Amino acid sequence: MSSFNLSTYLKSRKADFLADNGGGWTMIIGNEAGDMPNYFYSLTRALGYAWLHSNASGKAIAYITTPREDFVLGAENLHALGLAGINHIFEEFYCSGDPIPSQVSQLHLWIIASLTPDPHLRQPGLLQLYQLSSNLSIPPEISTLLLHAVLIDTRGLKEEGKALDVDREAAAFLILNSLLAYNEEVSASSDNQTIIHLSSTQSLSTTLREKKLSVCHLSTRNLLRRDYKEYAFSRPASEDATQSFNTIRVGLATVPSRLSAFFTSSSHPIKEIQDWFDERYLSILGILTTFWSKKGERRREQLWIVKAYEGIAEKFLQGLKSSEELKLKRLDFLKFVGNANTADKFEDNDAEEVTADEARFGDSFVARVTRKQTAPTLWRLMEGL
Repeated sequence: MSSFNLSTYLKSRKADFLADNGGGWTMIIGNEAGDMPNYFYSLTRALGYAWLHSNASGKAIAYITTPREDFVLGAENLHALGLAGINHIFEEFYCSGDPIPSQVSQLHLWIIASLTPDPHLRQPGLLQLYQLSSNLSIPPEISTLLLHAVLIDTRGLKEEGKALDVDREAAAFLILNSLLAYNEEVSASSDNQTIIHLSSTQSLSTTLREKKLSVCHLSTRNLLRRDYKEYAFSRPASEDATQSFNTIRVGLATVPSRLSAFFTSSSHPIKEIQDWFDERYLSILGILTTFWSKKGERRREQLWIVKAYEGIAEKFLQGLKSSEELKLKRLDFLKFVGNANTADKFEDNDAEEVTADEARFGDSFVARVTRKQTAPTLWRLMEGL
């Protein structure tokens, strides 16, 4: 068993980096991740590259751009870090909010570029670098973290899921170099299918999935932030406007629970939705839920909130309803909000603002499509407004 301690190593690197004021160091920044499922990929890639660069070329440190308050949004990520011995993130990682070195001009930033927009296809580049650096002994803790990232992103490499052959190849390579290899007898000569179907791998995938879907502890605001994408669209302004174009901001939040559960996540869920709407300067917010029925079947819902005074509400919502790609079926908004929340919606002074002429609140639908499938339709609808 390796005597290497990843936590101690990271703390030491961070202390040395700050003591040197960053002089002569390479700072590795992973791909920017706008949501929690992808930030762990960014973190592990930056960590892997920093390790390899430190041992091959010189001093390097991974810079974690994820805001500190966002780490709590992904229980599966915290669990994965804990398995690798990382339990005090802000002591071990150089993070957003840490002191900025005074010799910033001497820093060399290396931003990891992605050749594809699909997150789960980003791994091979790092694996190739591993293989090119085969003379280096990669700590099993780092390989384990990279494996966790693959399992989280591909839902455990399920055959019917979004995992590709390249993901399975990456996972097999990482398993052989991970902490899991110490728990089971596995040979490097084993085929990929045998390796990725080890009982320890399957057990880990199940645990990570359960952690990812366990969101009952999160508030309404945090559920909206956890897996969130935002888009900006330009449209011609009115004749009396000082600018020729107005910017319309549209947010899409994917929530791993049904709407009825989402609206019990806080005492004042509608107010928290409105606060997020205002904080992000949104004109449109889509809340896309995904959950499993008691029969084990995948189910999805969508709730759309549109500012009425933008002059786009009716046309946009009608476009959603008539979309052949989305095939939405209307849901009763009051049914899943419930009596308590409905009363709160009308009686609370702050929440009253949500239901005034400012917004169309409550256009909800049964859906079969994911966010990735919804986004192209959203773009077409916005371009036609």
